[in-house]
Amino acid sequence: MVEISNLRDLDIYTMAGRYLGRVYDVVLNMRLGTISKFQVKIPTPEDNENEDLNIRKVIMKGFMFDDDEDDNDDNNQDFFIVNYDDVKAIGDIILIDSQNFEDVN
Repeated sequence: MVEISNLRDLDIYTMAGRYLGRVYDVVLNMRLGTISKFQVKIPTPEDNENEDLNIRKVIMKGFMFDDDEDDNDDNNQDFFIVNYDDVKAIGDIILIDSQNFEDVN
């Protein structure tokens, strides 16, 4: 079992090893008492100086943005949503299986 407070700031990778970003916030489904989705901060070029990610193009095509999250002080274009259903494993990192992301070069 993983405590919700320990999920924040975990790195998220695809099953193929591609780095997506870091968990910024955890969204809960209060009715069901489960995790609904993660709000993930898109890495900046300074975060990955050794890697050419072109991540904004990939994120815009492969993931759906959540427009209801307008109350953040941060710029919303720097975040994307990962549904908890896409999560395959949680440990020191979070692994997701996303065909939409893997298909984009």
